[in-house]
Amino acid sequence: MTKKAAVISDLSSFGRCSLAVFLPILAVMGIQACPFPTAVLSAQSEFPVFFKKDLTDIMPGFRAAWAANNESFDGICTGYFSSGRQIDEALAVIHAFKKEESVVLVDPVMGDNGSLYPGYESEAREKMMLLTDAATVITPNLTELCILTGADYGELTSHEGEADYAERIASLASPLSEKRGVVITGINSGEKILNLAVYRDRCTVIGAKRVGGSFSGTGDIFSSVVFGCLLNGKDLIKAAQTAADFVELSVSGTVNEPHDPLYGVNFEKYLKKLSEVM
Repeated sequence: MTKKAAVISDLSSFGRCSLAVFLPILAVMGIQACPFPTAVLSAQSEFPVFFKKDLTDIMPGFRAAWAANNESFDGICTGYFSSGRQIDEALAVIHAFKKEESVVLVDPVMGDNGSLYPGYESEAREKMMLLTDAATVITPNLTELCILTGADYGELTSHEGEADYAERIASLASPLSEKRGVVITGINSGEKILNLAVYRDRCTVIGAKRVGGSFSGTGDIFSSVVFGCLLNGKDLIKAAQTAADFVELSVSGTVNEPHDPLYGVNFEKYLKKLSEVM
């Protein structure tokens, strides 16, 4: 039977991120992705001009209709939220529709490069802590890991060139990993990008070649592949390695063509690779 996954996130027409990434990736991995939209945008918010319609007010009705149809899901994943109220709704979805064995992946999208994203509410930050508590896997970047743990980003990254840098990050993530898998994404390390998969006392470093600059949506691509792999029975290490390889392949293919980073990476032509992995 095909597995079903609820995907709670926004939908941007341009920028290759959020639902526009999760839906095709999960589909090619053999999973029925059921979108629960939090907002619709003409393009992701880094575009110079974009239109956004917040959908917070429809979320209770969406959830009630799913409940009336007695839905349940093998997996639930979440992305960016614009308010604490949206996180409340996501928590309600998790509590209402997950099964005992469901995979719940939370990407705690809050900031990058040591700072919160503009307009991110303090209330939303506090409620994100509650959302991560409900997860079986979380995929924070280094900034988000520091926010979740109260660590000083500047102090942590001051050790970037040291041999024990990965160990410092893993130690920081260790308390979070006692009840869930933690994959810290996009860690700068010279010519490589590192991802750390931490679960209880085990830490695995997964490296990828640094290619090109920064692109929209690579974090969403990574999280969606991890989520799909876990739903297909892969362990956390294999899931993170598959995701890192797919992101590297997609970015490498993009930088060899004329491109605008705002539009994200051309991952579509490589979707067959994910099907082969599965």
